[in-house]
Amino acid sequence: MYNFDTAVIIESIPNLIDGVKMTLFISVISSICAFIIGLIIVFSRTMGLKYLKFFAVCYVEIIRNTPLLVQLYIMYKALPSLGIMLSPISCGILSLSLYAGAFISEVLRSGIHSVANEQFESSTSLGLSKFQAFTLIIFPQAIRIVIPPLSSQFINIIKNSSLVSFIAVTDLFYRIYKGAVDDFRFVEFFLAGAFIYMMLTGVIALFSNILENVFRLRGRTAKI
Repeated sequence: MYNFDTAVIIESIPNLIDGVKMTLFISVISSICAFIIGLIIVFSRTMGLKYLKFFAVCYVEIIRNTPLLVQLYIMYKALPSLGIMLSPISCGILSLSLYAGAFISEVLRSGIHSVANEQFESSTSLGLSKFQAFTLIIFPQAIRIVIPPLSSQFINIIKNSSLVSFIAVTDLFYRIYKGAVDDFRFVEFFLAGAFIYMMLTGVIALFSNILENVFRLRGRTAKI
């Protein structure tokens, strides 16, 4: 019978905390950058010129249809061959931002399409530019609608951040795997890792539900 030993986890708490700090750092920066990228892409697709729409569509389709791990290795291994040198952390943040930005843009686009087109037409008829209509009229309504799927993308960023360990970033998963290999305690470390990731993503889910209740739209109460 397997002898479950919690002592190895207790001894590794300082290392796990360092891993959590790195995971949170990468996830927070990537989330902010991904949201900005998503905004730029969705504006280009819905309000931009034809060549901007073409660029935005190509970006979304290329990013969505290639694995994140492949994109990470392109940043980490291929770019140095072209003379572009980035640190492993920078490669991780850039890859996560570009990857999540494509999905966030689709979430935001669905919210924008749910806003009546007459509101945009009315805004422009009153003299507002496309950018003003987007930022002042359309986007504030759309963001309230897409809070649950948008928070799911932020949760995915935290979970996908575990892949940066493959390019030598000492995040939470790196610390978990190293501890499991060093002490031959795979059950304890991976269960502890799953619990920590669940706690991190659970905070976002809870915050999302609070936001949805604050900005609840009548007839739209879906929760994650």
